[in-house]
Amino acid sequence: MTEIISIALLALVALLVIGPRRLPESVEALWLALTDFRRVQRGQPPLGNLYNARRYWISAKNNVYAGIQILYQVTAHLEELRRRLFYVLIAFGLGFGVAFFFAQPLLGFIIRPVRIIAPTTVTQIPINNYALAEDVQITTNVIGASGAMSQTITLPKGTLLPLGLTNTTPIVLKPTELFSVYVQIALIAGFAVALPVILFELVFFLRGPKYAVAALNAAEWHAYQKTLAPEELEEKIQERAAVYEGLTAQEMRPMYFMLPVAFVLFISGIVFTYFLLLPNALDFLFSLGGSLVQPLPSLEEYIGFALALIFWVGLAFELPLIMFFLARFNIMSARQFAQQWRYAVIIIVIAAAVITPTVDVFNMTLVALPMLGLYLLGIGFAWLARPRAAAAVKQLPANTKS
Repeated sequence: MTEIISIALLALVALLVIGPRRLPESVEALWLALTDFRRVQRGQPPLGNLYNARRYWISAKNNVYAGIQILYQVTAHLEELRRRLFYVLIAFGLGFGVAFFFAQPLLGFIIRPVRIIAPTTVTQIPINNYALAEDVQITTNVIGASGAMSQTITLPKGTLLPLGLTNTTPIVLKPTELFSVYVQIALIAGFAVALPVILFELVFFLRGPKYAVAALNAAEWHAYQKTLAPEELEEKIQERAAVYEGLTAQEMRPMYFMLPVAFVLFISGIVFTYFLLLPNALDFLFSLGGSLVQPLPSLEEYIGFALALIFWVGLAFELPLIMFFLARFNIMSARQFAQQWRYAVIIIVIAAAVITPTVDVFNMTLVALPMLGLYLLGIGFAWLARPRAAAAVKQLPANTKS
């Protein structure tokens, strides 16, 4: 899984840096270098240039070369994808910068669920003793024979002070730990801030141009119109208005309404995790040792634990939206979702067991019940989506005729 993610990230970086138009030829040049290296190792003469390499790859029916040809064919779509990715990166960068600036307040917000947990050790027993390095004068109320009075007393050098705990606080174990924690917080918060932009850009890309002329921006289209004859201009206007065959304008319209719903569902998952799931999970985990041990979690480990739980539960709350789109594109209907409720319950229980960091029934139920409610809500969303999807399919040939 890690290798797949690494390859995907490398491909995205290559797309952004090299560009769609030069990407296929760059991949060809890289593959030529690898091919020549292998041929030289086997004692064969190198191919030398792309002309010879292409003839060799075609004759050998090379699968890599076939994949490179696909890159040549989808150059216009890759240009659209690259432009959308730049918008997403800008939104994410702004969100990351703002979140990093407010990282310390956000840190206090995230560690609150662990700080409100009372220490498990007996408060009368000192955790440690600290010796005063010098005499210290303090003013306090002293109860004497005549009653309470304010008096200044001196604690001599060397006095041992017992140190107790009033709450459970994460501790920092490495010099760079706090900085890495701030980066983790900024990454998740930046993603949450940029989520609406990410969803909108994804929808715009899925609606992307069926013809190359539809990929032109306003300035390019204005300049291109001047080079066309009247009959050609009418044809190009129709092509510019066309979208991919699988996503007609009628099919795309409800997506604009559902995108804010996706953001609200994600935030709802964050709120649910922060106020209900995370405190209960921490309370259960920290109480396992009773009064024998005092939990002092590492800040980095706690933040990783809390952010992972918040993120995955937030994504799990997108279940109704997923069901809506499955019904929208005729993959499953509301009736099928309702009929398969038994399997849904089993899958939800398994998912709750995976998401929940504890093994107790209470916390698993705490996750499973909202997901069951979301599944019922998803059936309602699917019921709303299904009739319109059928109508869109009937109109599909007329809308996509070119």
